[in-house]
Amino acid sequence: MTKVVLDAFGGDHAPKECIAGVALALQRGFVKPEQLVLTGPRDAVLKALREQDVPAEGLTIVDAPDVLADTDTPTDAMKKKPRNSIALGIHELKEGRAGAFVSAGSTGTVVAAATLGLRCLEGIRRPAIGAIIAGEKHPFLVLDVGANPMPKALHLAQYALMGSAYYRGTLGVAEPRVGILNIGSEELKGNPLVREARALMKQLPINFHGNVEGLEVFSGDCHVIVTDGFTGNVLLKVSEGVAEYLLRVMFGLMQQAGVDGKAMKQVQAGVMPRVDFSEYGGALLLGVEGIVTICHGRSRAPAFANAIRFACRAMEAEVNRHIVAAAKASSLLSPEANG
Repeated sequence: MTKVVLDAFGGDHAPKECIAGVALALQRGFVKPEQLVLTGPRDAVLKALREQDVPAEGLTIVDAPDVLADTDTPTDAMKKKPRNSIALGIHELKEGRAGAFVSAGSTGTVVAAATLGLRCLEGIRRPAIGAIIAGEKHPFLVLDVGANPMPKALHLAQYALMGSAYYRGTLGVAEPRVGILNIGSEELKGNPLVREARALMKQLPINFHGNVEGLEVFSGDCHVIVTDGFTGNVLLKVSEGVAEYLLRVMFGLMQQAGVDGKAMKQVQAGVMPRVDFSEYGGALLLGVEGIVTICHGRSRAPAFANAIRFACRAMEAEVNRHIVAAAKASSLLSPEANG
């Protein structure tokens, strides 16, 4: 039985919302108690469990007495506070006692701990953070959204491989369409990095769509969109900000127009699942040995519950095995490419 580790002290609302997410995941049948491992100061975790009326029986608690502060850098976390909830959670994966780790703690610290504590998958040179976003036609995966702001063309090509394997395994699309974010659809558009990466992607065993312009991100046909970590992070945060702004404006205008409360609730029920980041729970750090899910710092109980569900789904789909198989089948594993 493969276990999921939850960083009970990661995020703006930890440990209360983390434990509430555990309760929700158990209630909805996403996971069983014996499949969960919680990391954090033991006494504080037990107290939070009691406050949320979540029985501790069956759960495993790994005592992580070093509590990270917002001002702690990844270096501080590793050198000055080595027994923190992120480091010990990653250690559970390294030792094979669990298959997945979920945290809403510092993204930089999670990426650093996972990169140093876990090996990259065979054939993969750099991990990438993949975020699922609801589009007009279907959900789409954007990677990288923050792990590697200055990748090489080879890294972007391997992101395409990983994204295709992840989408196929977790969302059930046999041949997901993969595109690279660019400033135009023409073949010669883009900077040297994008043009070189595009040429590599055309050689891969994936359903490569080509360039994707910004206007096509939400309304286009691609299931997977590849970009560098800097651009992807900006895209993700701008998307969240625009969605929240439009919701405020829309519901404000509906109130001014005298739309009754019942109708507004119906609209809200239809819109929120498409723009709420908690629907998918978190972003996956693809390319490392183990399933590492990074949640939004603002995550509440539903986000943690869904992150646990998607981590379980990724393990069941054997996403990493498919990534390794795809990497082996591609020309990117040649000695020249890996040099």
